[in-house]
Amino acid sequence: SLAQAIFPDKPGCATFLLSRLTMLRNGLLRTLPALRPGLGPRNFASQVTFVKKIYADGSTCQKCDFVWKQIEKDGMVDKIDRVVVADERDMKSEGIVYAKKHNVTRAPFFVVIDDAKPEEETIYDVYFKLKKDVFAKETNEAEKNEEIIRGMMKQVF
Repeated sequence: SLAQAIFPDKPGCATFLLSRLTMLRNGLLRTLPALRPGLGPRNFASQVTFVKKIYADGSTCQKCDFVWKQIEKDGMVDKIDRVVVADERDMKSEGIVYAKKHNVTRAPFFVVIDDAKPEEETIYDVYFKLKKDVFAKETNEAEKNEEIIRGMMKQVF
């Protein structure tokens, strides 16, 4: 076979390559997110939407800005498929619709669609949990604590 010709002294490589080519041909490779080219490992997400808030006075949500900067710092921007705004000045904005649909009262939040169940949406309102559960990347305690404190301060002020 072609794989054996490419890897004559490594039969394991040939077998692996053939199995992946067969899976690709049969449409099964898309169900293995870690093997999808260009996307990197995701535990299950086929689409991740970041929902940020704009207040009635037109100002942006500070926690949303903080979380976005953390996403950039973590190198996760390419894992966010869409950014949607929950604009308090427009009750029909896509972010407001998502928030009402899922009874979310905090911003920012993430809407995650699972490869296996595209009709279901999972909501994450804590970035470090999304990072761990969806992007399979650990968050350190300082990042967790800072996000929790910012959330508490937002509720107080």
